[in-house]
Formats: sequence, C-alpha cells, structure tokens
Amino acid sequence: MPIPSRVIAPGILLVVGLIAPLLAQSPGTPPPVPAEIEGKWWGPARGGSETGELGFEFTRRPNGRVLVREWLPNVNAYGSPLGFVEYKDGEYGITGANTPFTLKDGALTGTLWLPALSFTLHRTEQPLPAETEPPAVPAGPAPAWTFQAGAPLWASPVARGDLIYLGDAAGKFHAVQTADGHERWSFDAGAPIYGNATVDGDAVYFASDNGRLYRLDRRTGAETWRADIGGAGIRSLPTAEGGEWDFTNASAVVAGGRVYIGSGSGTFRALDAATGKSLWTFKSGGKFRAAALVAGDHVFAGATDNFVYAFDRRTGAVAWKFDTGSPVTTAPVLAGEKLVIGTRDQSLLFALDAATGRKLWTVFYWLSWVESTPVLAADGLLYIGASDSRRVRAIEPDTGHVRWAAQAWGWTWGTPLIVGDTVYYGTVGAAKYFITQQASLGALDRRTGTLKWRRPIPLSPQNYMSGIAGSLALAGGRIVVAGLDGTLLALPAE
Repeated sequence: MPIPSRVIAPGILLVVGLIAPLLAQSPGTPPPVPAEIEGKWWGPARGGSETGELGFEFTRRPNGRVLVREWLPNVNAYGSPLGFVEYKDGEYGITGANTPFTLKDGALTGTLWLPALSFTLHRTEQPLPAETEPPAVPAGPAPAWTFQAGAPLWASPVARGDLIYLGDAAGKFHAVQTADGHERWSFDAGAPIYGNATVDGDAVYFASDNGRLYRLDRRTGAETWRADIGGAGIRSLPTAEGGEWDFTNASAVVAGGRVYIGSGSGTFRALDAATGKSLWTFKSGGKFRAAALVAGDHVFAGATDNFVYAFDRRTGAVAWKFDTGSPVTTAPVLAGEKLVIGTRDQSLLFALDAATGRKLWTVFYWLSWVESTPVLAADGLLYIGASDSRRVRAIEPDTGHVRWAAQAWGWTWGTPLIVGDTVYYGTVGAAKYFITQQASLGALDRRTGTLKWRRPIPLSPQNYMSGIAGSLALAGGRIVVAGLDGTLLALPAE
C-alpha cells in the first residue's frame, strides 16, 4: 500500500502493511548505517504545547538493514514496526516515514512524521513500556431491550419523543419505539445510510448514498419530498489496506425554514424546508462529511479540502474560510464565541474566532485523527473522543487545556454522551491493526475520567471492524446504542 501525501491513517500510519514485505526481502547490499545507532532510545517528545514520551529500538537484521520499532504511549504504539534506517552524510531517516533525525553528543534529535512533533532521545538499557490491559470493572447494566436492524449501523441514533430514528447500511431508515424497541415504521431509501437523522417539528430528514436528501413525516414515515444533493456512489469504508476511511455522511441542519447540508460531491447547499427546492449552492474542493452549524447570520462547515467555511445564511457567500492543513470530517461546535472543530492528518483540534476565522488555540492529538465531534456540557467543558489516541478528553474551551484524558482502548469516533456525573462512550475495534483496538461500551466519571464500568464487544470474524461507530443517545432515561452488528439496544442510565 503506498503512502503518498496522506500518511496518517485514523491515527498514526498504516505501516504494518508496508513493513511486512520489506522484512521478507532477500538480503542485498546493506546501507552503511553506523552501529552506534543500534539499541533502545527513550526521551521526551513535544507537539505544540503537548508533551509526551517516545522510544525507538534499532535492530540490525541478517541482511544488514536496521529495523526501527516505535513506542509512543500517547497514541498507544508499543513496539510497532516503523521502517528501516537510512543514513547519509551524518543524517538519519526512516524508509517510508517522514522522520529525519541526527545523533550528536549521545542524543537523537529529530521530528516524527510531522515537523511540529519533535523529540530528543537518549540511549537506555531499561525495558521499554508495555501496553496495559483494561482494568477489571463491572460490565454495566443489562439492556432493557434490543432491536435488530439487519444491517450495520454506522449512523447514530437520534431520539425525539417516543421514537428513535436511524438508518442502516442496507438503505433502510427505521423509527423504533423508545419504550420497548419495537419498530413503528421503516422507509427504504434504496442506498446505504451513513449519516444521522435530523428531527424538526413533524419532519425527519436524512441523506443516503444515492445522493438524495429525504424529508419524511416523522410519525408515519410517509415521504414529503426528496432532493438531489449529489455524492451518489462516493464511499470508501475502512479496510485493513487503508484508503480514505470514508464512513460518515453529513446530516441536515434545519433553521429558519431552510435546510443546510453538504455532500460527498463537495457541494454545500441551502434548500427550502417545505419543498426541498435548492436556494443556493457552494462547491468546495473536497467532501462535506459532517453536519454544519448555524449560528447568527452564518452557517459553518468543514470539508475534506482542509477548509472550514463560514457562509452567509441568506446568500451562501463565503464570509471567511480557514485552512486547517488537514481534511475536516467533524462538525463544528460553538463554545461562546469560539468555533471548535477537529482535523485528520495534522492531528489538531482547533478553536477559531467565529466572527473572523482567526485561530485561537489548538490541541495536538499525537498523530491521531480527530474524528469525534465535541459536545459542550452544562459544566462548561468540552468532551470529545479520538481515533488512534483512544482517549476521551475533557477540555477547557477558553484555553484548550486538557482537564483529563481517559483511555478507552478503541476508536472513539462518536460524541461522548453526558448524563449527570457520567460520560458514556462507545468504541470501534479491529483484529488486524498496527495498534490494539478493542470494541466496547463504557462509562466514565465526569469529574475525573475514572472508568466506572466497561462492556467489551466481541470482534466479528467476518468483518474488519466491530463495535460502536457513532454517538450514543439518551431516550426515556435510557442510553441508546447502535452497533456495527446491526443491533440497537437501550440500557438504563445512571
């Protein structure tokens, strides 16, 4: 698998697929790598205002090539193969990785993948750290009911009144009763549904992979209208080989009698909520894969062309745009006057001035995509998940200071759910990945991040991924969870 400009997969990099063929190569003329580099190295790493620890182990193989294994606990890498050492004129590098470094006065200094992530390592004879297993905690309450959709549920459940709405990967849109999990009605869109539903009054909206946005009567499922919004057939789900990892879809935002939504074709548009008629459109250089945010006179949205856009709600004119340097696949959230939004390859969570687009602060995610949309809770903190970082964080919106970061042992792509003093989260796991990813449903103490309970979810032998890809919902005093196995379940909230 080639790694071009986009080297950072839903976290660091999919290097395992690259290294295995190299390990099997027949011996050739070994590169002139000095022996002084061999052994274990450990020391501090810095990314912006964030600090952590990094370790390398250099091992010379029989063919003379020197293999590098990496330890980066902040992104859960413990001995992951990184590449082979290259050496020329006193400068070191790693094959297939943007990692230049030098050895001088007993210290390795350089950058890892991103120029913003620097390190200084010294030789050590101590064992490098090993990954810890999840602690022994209760498995949480038993489900009150379950519903089988019959196809994977990538979208998040959306609750309103006595019904829960969500679509599945087979194209069926379901309305499920909150009280008992029985299906009230379903609608066949004819194409997979990866985005969340939007409920407004008596209407429910959702988009499907046939490039259409639907408005249905939320009580009966009767179709009111459908509109072509583009993006039909554009999808690249996660696989072991990497690729784009395109597993979400934008959901609609309804405000002032208009519907705002972007699509996989890169078109963002405003439609009349009553008729579905297009009112204005904007064409970006990438996909829109997350919901927009309407605030004041503007609509804010991020795209995979690296930009965050602020549109005039009435005309669609671009008031400002900000280049994040990375694809944006999360929805923006407003915290006071700050627009908070995450990015992929640069591994940054941004806070922007909502009026001007000026950067106010960033939080570095240690080579991990920021796939989770944050939620601003009643206590004034932002709660957000992660990808390879595998942590749920509580962040102070004024400064970006991370109050706590709790290990979740899997991809936490959804938005955490805050209920009282508990933070609920779901994770996705995979059996074949370069770091451990475990699927589970868990609950954290809101004040400290301490794990209260955790329910492991078995990995599927047939599918690459298992677990909970979306966010959780609160409905009728129960936590509602949608799984990639097609199961919707509800369990009592604390």
